Amino acid sequence: MSEKFQNAVAIIAKQEMKFNELVQAANTDVVFKQEMLYAAQAMMNNDYLCSVALSNPLSLRNAFSQVAACGLTLNPARGLCYLVPRDNQVVLDVSYKGMIKTAVNDGAIRDCIVELVYTNDKFVYKGKRHSPVHEFDPFDTKEQRGEFRGVYVEVTLPDGRVHVEAVTSDEINKARDASELWKRKKKGPWVDFEDAMRKKTGIKIAKKYWPQVGEKLDTVIQYLNTTAGEGFGSQDVPVSVVERYMGAADVVGEAQPLPASNEVVHEAVPEAAADPVVQTPEEVVEVAGELQVEPAATVSEADLPPKVVAKSKEVVKRARQSGGWQAAVEYLSAWPVQHREYAMGLLRAAQYEAAADGE
Repeated sequence: MSEKFQNAVAIIAKQEMKFNELVQAANTDVVFKQEMLYAAQAMMNNDYLCSVALSNPLSLRNAFSQVAACGLTLNPARGLCYLVPRDNQVVLDVSYKGMIKTAVNDGAIRDCIVELVYTNDKFVYKGKRHSPVHEFDPFDTKEQRGEFRGVYVEVTLPDGRVHVEAVTSDEINKARDASELWKRKKKGPWVDFEDAMRKKTGIKIAKKYWPQVGEKLDTVIQYLNTTAGEGFGSQDVPVSVVERYMGAADVVGEAQPLPASNEVVHEAVPEAAADPVVQTPEEVVEVAGELQVEPAATVSEADLPPKVVAKSKEVVKRARQSGGWQAAVEYLSAWPVQHREYAMGLLRAAQYEAAADGE
């Protein structure tokens, strides 16, 4: 085995204690040694993934921690989630099957069917409380089935009722066009796994209309929309799409469609974060298993782009609302040094203030 591979695996090996703590806290049942083996196999079979893991080790730690938090195995035979290199970092890519599994585990639904509909299919929508009629030949090629029309997501709720949400191709494509990686580079999962991304987007929209959604699915979607680059990349998204993507009750207004509080669709990490991030010992250290970020220099708000300032304040706000201070530290650890230090200063101040207020 190469030294590069061994070093990458060593990054994960040091996470065992923290991984097990997250499993216990999240009440999931994944096993560290098994997941480490699957992660090692993924890096052994993908030299680029291994290289990205070494150049940005904190992103690998964060992605692997998500396995413990959401309880989805990296077992490739299950197809629930994968460690993938994306935009100079390692991310946990949760498949649409993984999103369904998370929702079932959370007790939000009992079962889910998500299907793509094409113009040559027979599709009869019968309302939200009745299964639609969808007939097609599964052996037909895409060309034979015609143009993509949309996605429908049919779930069985915990009380046995059926809920059907139909999402048009226009809504799917507008969500795609507004995602950070597509908008910036026309690359990423929307190019490599278009059908799977259509289904994932359908689930993201449909779950807003379920009577209940578990915390783990919200966390998975938040991670996918931010760190994994699947969310909206700017605020010039049509409000009609945002209403469907987020739920109409959460829309602030025409002039500022993105949410101001606890919602899962975020502006992605500021553009400069797309540059490779190579951490040094002076920047990030571990104390008693907890990540601690050391300040490199004092950074003022005037030195930073407005997008960075706004995103930093949003991260701090969410950390205070949820009490997820350490999760915020890990999220910020993948930011460029100047941006991270500014955001960390705000985070520390908010944490001290919360402690003083008895929160």
